[in-house]
Amino acid sequence: MSLDLVLIRRFEAVARLGSFSAAADEVGVTHSAMTKSIRTLEELWGVRLFERTTRSVVPTAAGRRLIELAPELLSHAEESKARVLAAGRRLSIVCGPAILESFIPAALSAFARNHKGIGVDVEYLPPDMAVQRLHQRRAQLLLYHSGSLAAFAGRRDLKIQPVIEEPYHLLCGPTHPAATNRDADALLQHDWAIAGFDPGFAANLAPDRREALQRSGFPRFRLSSQKACVDLARHGLIVTMAPRSGALKACAEGGLISYEVPGIAPFTLAAMTLADVPDQAAADFIEIVSGNR
Repeated sequence: MSLDLVLIRRFEAVARLGSFSAAADEVGVTHSAMTKSIRTLEELWGVRLFERTTRSVVPTAAGRRLIELAPELLSHAEESKARVLAAGRRLSIVCGPAILESFIPAALSAFARNHKGIGVDVEYLPPDMAVQRLHQRRAQLLLYHSGSLAAFAGRRDLKIQPVIEEPYHLLCGPTHPAATNRDADALLQHDWAIAGFDPGFAANLAPDRREALQRSGFPRFRLSSQKACVDLARHGLIVTMAPRSGALKACAEGGLISYEVPGIAPFTLAAMTLADVPDQAAADFIEIVSGNR
């Protein structure tokens, strides 16, 4: 037996409003179309659902039973539809290396619990290449340091929104001089390893320190992995930094000292999506990263 959910929705409207005309107005169809829908449902099921008079529409015993079951049937149908539409769907995220290792794992875990059937692809690319992916519809969400996306601000085709802000933390081995001497100028004299270094980092510094960095060729090591930077710091060779979330996670694994980097603005995570292409999965992921879900 074919269960036409459109017809059940129309039946529910007639039963709730007690009128074919009122139900037709609510659903947005003509009176004759509503009458035909109920007649078709009765023919499909072989039962009479309403007793009709010139003044009233009264459900029969079968109609009253369907009234009881209709909410459950419709709810189940919507859930089934969502699962069918989500099957095979993938959310493609492109982000920076520090973000990938500081924020993505926990967010992925929470996303997976509430979005069964949606796969997720995450990769690291330079910001300009990531924006190309977004325009090509090969990615739905970009997550980067806000400074990395500053060049694209003001474009009407792109939506950039702040997601989270937290301080940068320095990471070094317990025997490294930076573990005890936290003077900002002294820290700049050490060998640094930075993941995904770009102009957005320098923009966080005071002008005099920014000039000092440019003269010194900072950082000595530029790596595509935050974990690789942390491993170097753990061996006592260099200092690195990460957003607080990533730094605390690294310290939990042992062999590191961590503290807030003096003289530098907080890390600000921003999300970019296409302005004219809303994507609910991407919006949900942003909410999870921001801590609102």
